[in-house]
Parts: sequence; C-alpha cells; structure tokens
Amino acid sequence: MKFQLVSEWHLAAPPEAVWAVLEAPEEWPRWWPEIRRVQLLQAGGNDDEGAVRRTWWTSRLPYGFVIDFTTRASEKPRMLAVEADGDLHGMGRWELEAIPVGTRVRYTWQVTPLKAWMRWLAPLLSPLFAWNHHAVMKDGAAGMAGRLSVELIDYRRLKGNQTWT
Repeated sequence: MKFQLVSEWHLAAPPEAVWAVLEAPEEWPRWWPEIRRVQLLQAGGNDDEGAVRRTWWTSRLPYGFVIDFTTRASEKPRMLAVEADGDLHGMGRWELEAIPVGTRVRYTWQVTPLKAWMRWLAPLLSPLFAWNHHAVMKDGAAGMAGRLSVELIDYRRLKGNQTWT
C-alpha cells in the first residue's frame, strides 16, 4: 500500500529565510511540536546530499514513528528531496517558490507504512491517517512561521492527493 499526501504552506517570508530553517533539521524539534528528536547519523556531502538523520515523531493519534531520512537531492533555496526508511518507507519532497506575499512551501509525501498494524488497517483508517498527517504538517507550518516571526498566511491540504493502492 502506498500513501500520498500533498500540502502547501504560505508563509510571509522570502524563500531564503524559509530555506535556512528547513535546511537545519537538528533544530526542527524547537519549533515543530511533533518532532521529539533529530540525530545526525551520517554527514552529507555537497548540499547535504547523502546525509542520514534519524527522527522521532509523535502525532495527534496515539502512535509515533521513527524515520531515517536520507537527503537525496537539494537545490538551494528551491527543492529538498529525502528518502524515508524505518516505520514508513518512501520519499518526501519540499518545494519552495516565491509568491507575492512570501513563499509557497509544497510538501509531497509518498510512503508505504511498514508497521504491520498500519498496513492491515490502512484501507479502513486511511481518512484518519490523512487527517493526522495534515494536523502534524499544519503544526509544522505554524511552528516554522513562529520560528521566522512571520505570519502563516495559509495552509492547504490539496484535494485529490490521497491514494492507497
């Protein structure tokens, strides 16, 4: 089963400022409430490519995750792609674009749950899993806005982007 969600954050800050916060994952637990810890397991090369970080997440539901993220591609200050392994396996892609009011941050999350209970219950609970994902992402958007001392102008859960196969 594969799960895909896409969200957008509109922040009243330039892409370079958003990028500076995004490219410092070890600092994310300071502003993203659901991230408990980030540990660098392997340093990366140019643009952090190849870096591996273990992350410990909580959620709005009574479960958490441990995910290792490997930086696969980085184009400062426009795009960051990571591979996820651990409790979930797949890819995440951050895309930043300047808009008249600041920056549009689009995050695409394509994963397969590896926890057995999630795989079994996914067909029944996929709307709840999607709600939880977006709640966590909205908290991240608000946290980043607070970290930057700017307004979170909008959070969008893009329609038609949830799929289980």
